[in-house]
Amino acid sequence: MQTPSIVSVAQKVSNLVERLAAYPCIAAIGAMTFVVLLGVLFRYVLRIPLSWSEEVARYLMIWAASLAISIGVMRREHLGIDYLITRLPYSVQKYTAVLVNLLVLWFLWVLTKFGYFMAIEGKAQLSPILSKYGVSMVWSLSAIPVAGALAMIQTVLQIVVDLFAKKEGPDIKGMVDI
Repeated sequence: MQTPSIVSVAQKVSNLVERLAAYPCIAAIGAMTFVVLLGVLFRYVLRIPLSWSEEVARYLMIWAASLAISIGVMRREHLGIDYLITRLPYSVQKYTAVLVNLLVLWFLWVLTKFGYFMAIEGKAQLSPILSKYGVSMVWSLSAIPVAGALAMIQTVLQIVVDLFAKKEGPDIKGMVDI
């Protein structure tokens, strides 16, 4: 029996993390669509506006967009970085991709760290409109550290794939099976 390579393990973990982000992202987009349609129905058809629909839709959009970051990292959808790396000589593309991903990882670490502290501080702050329901800002502010952590995991997995793949340089769009 052949043991799985580190690249195939990294790809499997990457696919799992993608699903952990994708399902809540899809649910948030669906819920946001429902809330917006409900808000439109109540405001323009029934003439009884819902005070909370716009704010809930905004928070759902923040969560959906934030969770989508790790999916973009996994699928290597950062166009500017890909454009830069593919313009370099093939022999240095692999190491440049790793260096760029290390810089991205540092940025994600800063984002996650400060996002975490911001979310903790938001625990005591109530949501502007949802405060009458006891909803604190921690729920919306938590999107940043959660998304940052998921994107960090995906970035580390991309570094592993770039370093250990049996190629001379990284295949920017094709390293991870989607």
